Amino acid sequence: MSIHRDHALILKRTPFGESSLVIQVITSSGARVHVLARGAYRPRSRFYCVLDLFDTLELEWSERSESSLGLLRKGALAQRRSELTRDLDRYQAGLTVLELCGAAARQEQGDQGLYRATEAALDGLQDPSNAPHAVLVVFQLAFLHNLGLAPALDACAQCAGPAPALDDNRAYFSAGAGGRLCAPHAQEARAAGRRVGTIPESVLECAGHLTQCSPASPPSNSISEDLIERVRDLTARFIDYHLETRLASQRAFLEIANRNAPERGVPTP
Repeated sequence: MSIHRDHALILKRTPFGESSLVIQVITSSGARVHVLARGAYRPRSRFYCVLDLFDTLELEWSERSESSLGLLRKGALAQRRSELTRDLDRYQAGLTVLELCGAAARQEQGDQGLYRATEAALDGLQDPSNAPHAVLVVFQLAFLHNLGLAPALDACAQCAGPAPALDDNRAYFSAGAGGRLCAPHAQEARAAGRRVGTIPESVLECAGHLTQCSPASPPSNSISEDLIERVRDLTARFIDYHLETRLASQRAFLEIANRNAPERGVPTP
C-alpha cells in the first residue's frame, strides 16, 4: 500500500452505496485519480462539506497496486471558491472548465499545465470583477494550446504563410485543417472533403489577443460581450470537433446556430 498527499480539484462526484462517494480528481502533478470517500454523506463524517466542486483541496489517500480506486484518508480545504455557486453563468462556466479538464486528464500521465490552467480559470471565475465567459474563452484557448491543438489564427495552418482576409473582412477557417487558411489551401481542404467556412477577421484577432492572457485575469472590460461570445463560439466548436464528443455543459450553447456565420454580420468591437 502506498500513501499519497497532494492538492487536488474535484472533476466528478459519484454516489457509492448509501453514504459514500467516489471522487475523480486531478492532482497538482496533473494526474487523474479516483478515490473512495467512505461515509462522506454522513453529518459527522470528517469529509462532510469538504468535497465540493471548484475548491482546491488538500487530500491524503492510500492506493493498492492491484486496485485503480484509492481510499481517502484525510481531506481539508485549501481554497474555497463560493462565488461560483452564487451566479448561474459562473457556475456553468466552472462546470465546463472541469468537464474539459476531465476530458483531457489521464491516470497514467501527469499534466501540470492542465492543472495550473484549470485552477487559474477557477480563480478567475471566483473574482466577481471578471466576466465569466471571458474567463472560459481564455481557458479554452489555453486548453487547446496545452493539448497541441491550438488553432492557427493569424497565418495559414497548412503553410504558415499569409492568409489575408477576403473583401468582406472574413478569413477562411477550417477546424479539420487546423484553423485559418490561405485561399489555395482552403480550396485544397475542400477538395479533400474538409468543411471550410469563413470567420470574421475581428474574431480571429480577438482570439489571438486572448491567447496571451491568463484565465485568472482576462481583459473583461475592454472587449464587448458580443465579441467574447463570438470567440467562445469559435473555440467551443473547434474543441467539439477535435474531442469528437459534445460536452454536456456545452450542448445548450452549441445548439444555437454558428454565431460567426456571414448572416450574423460584423461583431461589435
